[in-house]
Formats: sequence, structure tokens, C-alpha cells
Amino acid sequence: MQSRCGNDLLTQYCRKWENFRFSAKVVHGFCIYLNEHFLRRKSEFREQEIYPVYGVCLKEWRDGAVAAVQDQVLRAVAEVITADRNGDITSSFMVRTVVDCLVDLGLTLDFSAQGGTPSPHNAKKKEKDPNQGLQVYQKYLEAPFLADTRVYYDNESRVFLANNSVANYVVKVQSRLKEEEDRCMKYLHASTCNKLIKTVEDVMITQQMVRLRAEFMIYLAGEKVEDLKAMYALISRVPQCMDELYNAVQTHIRQKGLEALAKNPTAMTEDPRLYLDAILEVYDQCDPLITESFRGEKEFRTAFDKGFHEFVNDNAITQLAKTSKKSSEQFARYSDVMLKKGAKNLSELDLENTLTRFMIAFKYIDDKDVFQRYYQQCLCRRLISSLSASDDAEASMITKLKAVAGWEYVLKLQRMFQDITLSTEMNNSFKSHDPSRRNDWKFEFHVQVLASGAWPLNPGSMGLQPPVELERPLTVFNEFYTNKFSGRKLTWVYPNSRCEIATNCYKVKHFFMASATQAAIILQFNDRDIITYGEIRDAVSGNMSPPDESLFKQILVLLLKSHLLMINDENEKVDEKDITSNDLEIKLNLNFKPKTVRVNLNQQIRAEQKQNEDTANKGIEDDRTATIQAAIVRTMKMRKEMRHQALIGETLDQLSRLFKPNVAAVKKNIETLIEKEYIKRSEEERDLYTYVA
Repeated sequence: MQSRCGNDLLTQYCRKWENFRFSAKVVHGFCIYLNEHFLRRKSEFREQEIYPVYGVCLKEWRDGAVAAVQDQVLRAVAEVITADRNGDITSSFMVRTVVDCLVDLGLTLDFSAQGGTPSPHNAKKKEKDPNQGLQVYQKYLEAPFLADTRVYYDNESRVFLANNSVANYVVKVQSRLKEEEDRCMKYLHASTCNKLIKTVEDVMITQQMVRLRAEFMIYLAGEKVEDLKAMYALISRVPQCMDELYNAVQTHIRQKGLEALAKNPTAMTEDPRLYLDAILEVYDQCDPLITESFRGEKEFRTAFDKGFHEFVNDNAITQLAKTSKKSSEQFARYSDVMLKKGAKNLSELDLENTLTRFMIAFKYIDDKDVFQRYYQQCLCRRLISSLSASDDAEASMITKLKAVAGWEYVLKLQRMFQDITLSTEMNNSFKSHDPSRRNDWKFEFHVQVLASGAWPLNPGSMGLQPPVELERPLTVFNEFYTNKFSGRKLTWVYPNSRCEIATNCYKVKHFFMASATQAAIILQFNDRDIITYGEIRDAVSGNMSPPDESLFKQILVLLLKSHLLMINDENEKVDEKDITSNDLEIKLNLNFKPKTVRVNLNQQIRAEQKQNEDTANKGIEDDRTATIQAAIVRTMKMRKEMRHQALIGETLDQLSRLFKPNVAAVKKNIETLIEKEYIKRSEEERDLYTYVA
């Protein structure tokens, strides 16, 4: 055989091997007794290796035939495999025969002619090793084969990329990997498959990651779903190369969101619908990248969430407002627009779908406690003024918030709805109580009794003097409530009260929707057409502080700007600065001609807006302080003793679902709780805290 080469050598080698193997098995069969009894008894007294007859034959073949033509045979095998990779027609049977021969030649003490059945005389001497019996195959064929594979695909990768696009290269690599898997099935040992695939992946993917990553960034920027899908399927075979792709996706999502919100930040600040629509549009555009291109892989979803979270909480709108809390406020304002009557006249189904999409974006905001505060204020206005578009939608919204933020988050919101229901029942009871005292009332009188701890209401400091028409109804209801609930105290919140006033002084009867303060002003014109500013002010409230009088002037200016009242002429422009003295005469405009029968005079003024914002901000900070302290006490009560860093870490983790407190705030509240004697610091170890029962 030494004079032969190529296919002739392989053909001759395979034929002689098959003949030798058959003869060896026949001889082995003749010597069954020797294998089963004699060799076993001999092995009990001798330490040297003792092979069965078949093993002795194989050893002779290995030391003789293989040693003589080893290089030529292996070179011929390599030529056949290369020809196969080049697409030539080859005989896989000869390669398979050579592989089987080398595997059989991996002699071990437990080898038998049945192809691996342990011999009785030494079966218990060694534990089974996955590579046991493969040493000859791995040394003479597998190692050179893997080295040749690396060289072959290294050359092919460089040449192919120099003349083709990366997209075609991705298809080529996938095809090559499939071919190599099939090649293992056809004529290589099963143990080689993983090694072969990893070699091809290393050469064609890992070593070409610079080109692949650059093309990935182009696909990502263009959001080419199918190209990204193919690229991901390839690169995901090499896990150590994926981290940079995760970071690229996170950066892309963040940048896309920032660009979308930077187009018109002023308009988005004024109209929260534009703000949320822009955010959800980014979500709709980018979500298919995760679900389709990256098959919803957890790490890519995490990268998507991180990028989305970053731009939702820090963007052009929050930078314009100079606070990250602005995003949460916009979310609350958006929900108010959607849940208020007359928003878009959405059907129940469309409104439910809108709220569902809203919750997709809601989970990304950091300051959920800020959203809660503003949402509570908006809900307060909707419930008091009966402006909710749908009670079912309101309940659905609270259920969705509860699912994301927990039951404690919606506790006050649920209590607000309970108060409205109880107020309806109480009004029915009040109407049926002593009807004789209500006979002289010429108007409907409706009261909402709301728990002070659940509602964001402020009675104000102006001290409104109710109009004469309301004095008796207020007195009667106070008596009714005091008799029904002893020990409770009513505080009238006039800034949130509403009145409907019918007119009889115009050709067309109009109805004015006014606040309690506006009603107190307007009703004074029942007796006179001209009243001085000082008389109006004294009738509404006796002693006003300068801030309260400034607020009162703004309320009066609203009536002047609506042209219901006037100073000189109904078309004149009036400002708070025009009200200069107590003797300034205010006139009822008898030529008032509004365009509608019902006129809403109850517009929110600057002072009230500023007061509401200040109250909300102060409430947020107070709530955060209480929440931080509660988390610290709760943790210490459970742990009894904790180190400083561990306590801070667990507190931050607990609060992360509501907001992101800074470490300084947590430290400050730890000191506060030490002063209040909820916890104490160890004298021996200053970073150790103990819970005080």
C-alpha cells in the first residue's frame, strides 16, 4: 500500500482492514474460553495489561499496517474531505471506514470483539471515560482534521468577504455550519461534532466580529427586521459576542426615543397626548425588533427595557422642566384627558385599549409616586365635578395600576370611589330627612362628604362667607350630619365647590357654572347693578391677608374678562393691577351675550395652579420621607440587626418600585429614626443597627 496514494490508497486500505477485521473476529470466536476464563484468572495475579484475542489482533494492525501508511492514509482522507467541501463528488464510505478503524484501534483493557462490551476479567477496574478508546482516532485524524478546518475556513472567510456583502456572508456561514453538521453525521465520530462546529464558529464568526458588528449597527439603525433576524441567528451561536449587541440595542432604543421627544418639546409639554403618543410610537416601531428579529430573547428584552426606561425619564421635556418628575406628571395628565368626558368620545372598547397601551409606557417611569399624586388630584376633580367618561374605565385603570404597583398604591384611589358612593347614599338619606325644612329651598343642594386622608383637598385660608341663599342649607346639613355621626367634624372645602346660577336679567336665560367664591360675588348683583370692590370683598370674606386678597382679585378678574362684569366698558382689557382701590366700581353687564346657554366661568387661575403644584410637590416630599422611614422600620423589625450598607441596600431595593431615592436621603432618615428611638446604633460597632421593640 505504500506505493499507492489518494483514492487508490483508501480503497486498498479499507479492503484490507475489512478482511483483517473479519478474520480477527473469527479467531476471537475460536478463543472464547481463553477470553472468558483463562485470562480472567491470569489477571488476578498479574498487574500487566492483558488483552483479549481480538484486542491482540488490533494491536498488531496498529503497530504494523497503520504505522507504515499512516501519513499517506490521513493525507488521502484530508483530500477527500476538502473535495467534499469544495462540492466535488466523493465517497464518504471510505472516510467512514478509516474513522471506524481508528476508533477500534483505541485499545483498552475492557475492549472486546463486540465493539465496546467490557471483558469480564477487568470490567470493574476503571470508570467509563467519554474519551476512552478514542485516543488513536483523536491523535491521528481528529486533531489534524480540526487544524485543516481552521485553515480552510479562514481562507474562505477572507476571500468571500472581500468579494461579497456581509448579508451574503451570513447566509454562507449558516450554509457551511449545516454542511459540517451533516458531514459529522456521514463519516466522523460523534465526539468530533461539537469540536468541529466550535472551530467553524470561531473562524467564521468570532474572528469576523468586527465586520459583523458594523453591519449589525447598520441593520439596527435601519430597523431591518429580517436582516437582523438572520444576523442574530448567526451571532447567537457565540454567546461571548452577544454583550456588545445588547448594548447596541439599548443605545439604539434610547437614542430613537430621545430624537422622537426632541422634535417639539414645547408642544409635548402643553399637550400630554403628543408626549405619550410619541413614546408609544417608539415602542410600536422598536418592539418588533425584539419579538421578531431577536425572538423575544430575555437579554434583548432587558436591553430594550433599559433603553426605554432611560429616555422616558430623561428627555427634552424633563430637561425643559428641569426635573425628572415632569415625565410622571405628563403621564397623569394624559390619563386625565383620556378618562375625562369629551376627550375623544372613545367607545368603551377603544378607551380600554388606550388604557392598556398607556400601561405599557407607565411601567417605565421612575417616579411612580409623583404620578400617583398628580393622578389623585386629577381623579379628585373628575369625581367631584362628575367629569368621568366611564365608571368602568376608571375602575379598569385602578385595576391596571394595582397590577403594576401593588395594592397599597391604589388604596387611596379606591377609598375615593367609596366616598363618592357613600355620599350618594347620604344625600338620598338627607333628602328624605325632615322634608318640611326644605320646602322653602328653590334649588338643588348636593353634598359630598369626603375623607380628608384620601382626598387631596385644601379648604384654603381665605375664609369664604357663604351667600345668604346657602346659609340655611348648610346649617340644616350640619345638624343632620352631627346627629347621624357623633364625634365627626365637617370642614367645608369651598374652593372645590360648584354652583349653577340661572339668570333672569337677559332676553335668553343662561346658566353660569361657577365656583363658590364666584357665586358669592355674582349673587351680590341681585339687588344692585353697581357695587364697589371693597363692598364685594367684605361681603365675600371679612379679613383677607395680602396673598388671599391677591387670589380674590384673580377670581374677580376672571369674571371681568368673561365680560359678565365690567369696570368701564365690556371690551376693555382688565388685569389684576387695574383693581387699585376699594372705591372702584364694578358693574353688571346687562348686555352680556354669551354664545352658549350654559357658560363655564369656573376656570382655574394662576394662583390656584401654583398652589396646587406647591401642594403636590410638598406632598410628594412628605410622602417620600414617610415611605423611606416605613421601609427602614419594616426592614429592621424583620432583621432585628443589620449592617449600615445592608440596610441601605435593602431599603433602596424596596423603594425602587415607587421611586429612586438617593442614598443621602436614606442616611438622613436613618438618623431621624435613631433620634425617634425606633432603632439604635451599637456602641461597639458603629455601622451596626438594632431594632428597638
